[in-house]
Amino acid sequence: MAANAQRRGIGRALMERLIAESEARGYRLMIAVIGDSAQMPSIGLHRAAGFRLVGALEGVGYKFDRWLDTVLMQLALGKGTSAPP
Repeated sequence: MAANAQRRGIGRALMERLIAESEARGYRLMIAVIGDSAQMPSIGLHRAAGFRLVGALEGVGYKFDRWLDTVLMQLALGKGTSAPP
């Protein structure tokens, strides 16, 4: 992302719209796959939107001479798993 677009609330606005649209369409769960556990801004954005950490895949990617862990987060939408499909 361009430096002048960072920390302006654009990601949060997009995330809020995506969550609202997904709930309106009846989806029950969102899953985030974050490709680098060092991406704390992305993890923080998801956490602030209500996602919870559900796991990590260790050393599954390699970029810029280092192994990367992939972070898995999820958010229940609507009734989530408390109601049958």
